[in-house]
Amino acid sequence: MKKLTKVIAAVSAAAMLAIPANMSAFAYRVDTGKSFSNPLINYDFSAGRGQRWEYENVQGDLPALTRTILEAKGKYTYYATTDTRCNEYGNCDIFALLPLDVATSETINNARPYIDNLSVKSKTGDYYALSLEYSDVSRTDSHRRRPSIPVNPDACDYALRMLEGPYLQDVLNHFYIDTPENINYDYIRSHGGYTGNIYLDNHYIAGMRLSSSDPYTTFETPALEENPKNNGKGFRTRVTFHISDPTPAQVWNFGVPSYVYGSTNYDVLKDLKITCNGDTSYDVKNYIGVGGISKKTLTVPNKAFIYNTPNYTGIVLSPDVRRTLTGSELTTFKSNNFIGYRDNRNTTLNIYVGKNMPINDSRWSTKTGSEKFAGFLNGGGKAKLKNSATIKNLLRNGNVKTVYFFDNATAYTLGAEFYHCSANDLLNILNG
Repeated sequence: MKKLTKVIAAVSAAAMLAIPANMSAFAYRVDTGKSFSNPLINYDFSAGRGQRWEYENVQGDLPALTRTILEAKGKYTYYATTDTRCNEYGNCDIFALLPLDVATSETINNARPYIDNLSVKSKTGDYYALSLEYSDVSRTDSHRRRPSIPVNPDACDYALRMLEGPYLQDVLNHFYIDTPENINYDYIRSHGGYTGNIYLDNHYIAGMRLSSSDPYTTFETPALEENPKNNGKGFRTRVTFHISDPTPAQVWNFGVPSYVYGSTNYDVLKDLKITCNGDTSYDVKNYIGVGGISKKTLTVPNKAFIYNTPNYTGIVLSPDVRRTLTGSELTTFKSNNFIGYRDNRNTTLNIYVGKNMPINDSRWSTKTGSEKFAGFLNGGGKAKLKNSATIKNLLRNGNVKTVYFFDNATAYTLGAEFYHCSANDLLNILNG
């Protein structure tokens, strides 16, 4: 805002001209009658014309949009305000004021839907962003703190300024977060996410919504509220946002050492920008980045979502075997419904039957021995092993001599042996 402040300060230093005799001492009200025009007319001929509004003697020449016209027009596009000679005002100039029945600090959020309905474009068709700003001209806020201070009910405390380019960007560079220190992985993991607020003091852009390019951050509709920093004078924009836990779905890797190394970084609040009314125009759409807030990088230990186990070389799953499981397949495995194997890379192969693996043969209930093995084969085990090219290749490559079978295996424990046979015998069974 430094540039904008300098511009306003320069014109305010000049003397104000007298108010035209036919004008009210305070902002003229625009309603559905003869006072309405598009574009609106700014009758101010003072040295600060177009930019100053926060003095009572200036407000007398400026248009004020009444609740009547705001409700009648609804979503509406105005041309940029002009002077009495049809000269168009532009960047950094005032579009219109908002009377007290539309906007006060105490009820400022009620004004947001009206503001969101407003769009302003120049005669060339380019749009401006409309920025709401505040000054206690009526002394309504001062009166609330000190009742002895008289209120001027005809003055306006809120105005809408047309902005584009660097002046718009300067406004948007002053966003801030209430508790940025909590945006870290440990907090998000322990709380199931993060909810916070982004603020912009004393400004709101018509139609403003926040967005981020990362998939973890979402934003609610902005709300306007009194600004507690200045004894309740003025307002601020508050946008509540949520960051979800970026930890990926769990992955199990089989046949690898159990220790998981390293970490993965995930950016949140990345490439923050706003959308707003008029952001299709070049000098608006290119100046809507949110400054004051940098992306946050969450460092997630890989062990938070990767589990390595040497217990099983892989899991027998159609059409062959899997050495990595995620999603529903992992859920099924962790419910102990699986056939796993471990290739000991010498002369043995172990086959593990999960304790909840459905084997539809009564002989499976036998504690150990050939009867139990027959129940396993007939109850579905043979079909699963037969369709696995990996298992059959291990049996025929000549290295494996003996195959051991275990039951009651779980995702974490290997169960107990119930049968063993030669590799050739099992291969013949599977090929039979």
